[in-house]
Amino acid sequence: MFNPRRDSCVRVEEKPVVEVSTSTGIIWPLVVVEQKGLVYCCLPVVEAKERPPLLQISGVTLGFTLLCGLADYLRQNSENEIYQMKTDLYSILNIAVPFGKVMDVNIDAVLPKLTCKNHLMSQKQPAWKPVLHKGKNHVYFAITEYIKAVLYGRENVPDVWDLYGTVSCKAELEGVTPDITINITSDGLPLDNILIHPCVQSADTSNLSSTDTRPNSRRIRFTPPLEMFTVCHYTVPRLQQLPVSGCYEMKLTGITATLSVTLQLNCIMKNAMEYCELQIPFYNKGQISSLDSNCTLGNTMLSPDKRILVWNIGSKFTTKTTQNISMEATVNFTDCQTTNTYEDPFCKGQNSYAQLFFKVPEFTHSGCYIDPKTVQVSPNAKFKLTTVQEYMTAEYKIWNIHGDILTSNIPISVGQT
Repeated sequence: MFNPRRDSCVRVEEKPVVEVSTSTGIIWPLVVVEQKGLVYCCLPVVEAKERPPLLQISGVTLGFTLLCGLADYLRQNSENEIYQMKTDLYSILNIAVPFGKVMDVNIDAVLPKLTCKNHLMSQKQPAWKPVLHKGKNHVYFAITEYIKAVLYGRENVPDVWDLYGTVSCKAELEGVTPDITINITSDGLPLDNILIHPCVQSADTSNLSSTDTRPNSRRIRFTPPLEMFTVCHYTVPRLQQLPVSGCYEMKLTGITATLSVTLQLNCIMKNAMEYCELQIPFYNKGQISSLDSNCTLGNTMLSPDKRILVWNIGSKFTTKTTQNISMEATVNFTDCQTTNTYEDPFCKGQNSYAQLFFKVPEFTHSGCYIDPKTVQVSPNAKFKLTTVQEYMTAEYKIWNIHGDILTSNIPISVGQT
């Protein structure tokens, strides 16, 4: 039944905060998080008589963070395992929210308190690090770089791209508040717009001049928390060459599409991938009834719903004679449209795109790395250092040159040519 108060378009959605009407009154603000069929909810206290803006209610933010932490803690368990963990959940809530007052929303900091309740400390510890690490010292760094690009294949529309990355750390070190100092270095492209984690105590994050194209090094000192965390985010604004260039052509005649894709790996790329795959989704055309394809490398297949053509390229982006690879295919569609599936309103007729996915281990496009010789731990201690790099696609679209494209005009600022 339609309920104007609940279902009207005039009602403003404020998720994850909802309002519940009962026979005795209205419950608000109820914070609700749903994950894997479980509903987590809490009710922050609002002392004001009038409804204040949600951003002014600190309990909403604390409650939402706590519920997300509980959901992340339980999501790896089955329904039966979660039922058996009732005692653990009760103990976690007793520590995190004693008598309903939020004391700690970081579940990773709460869990050690369950196993080390009687752990005595000679020095006062911060709440975010309730217990000391015992065992071998180990520091792990991961540099993950992402490329987001759109290739239009038109002379009057330039291709666009963004290159950005993160530096993550997991530190298992003895001591109450050990400090770690690192140098984040770039041998290829300069890094810019570095955003640091609150635990970072000092960082060389000065912006480069507009004409500076030299590789740079940034020194960062921080006190790591217990869990894996992101030390900093960075961007690479002066990328000149894409890792993979390509061209996608598709012509539609009735219920038959004839297409071809050519890809070329840039010489600066490491040619050893964990995976490389091209997907061509077809919207507003029904399911694929037949596929006839020929590719110079890898193999082709259909997705389980028969709406996506998948070209599995593999780990090596080369043939015997060249780094250019290609795929040609003829696709036939059924006459009837599928129901209960998403149909892109723009991708009709020959309006289509191909999407590339790849991941390259032990490589970054910018040349960003952490120099092991510059990693220092205070107080001084022996530790095992592990550093990894990975480079992957966030989004990599290649539009059909025979169809229309989605693009936007970027305004030219004053003084820009």
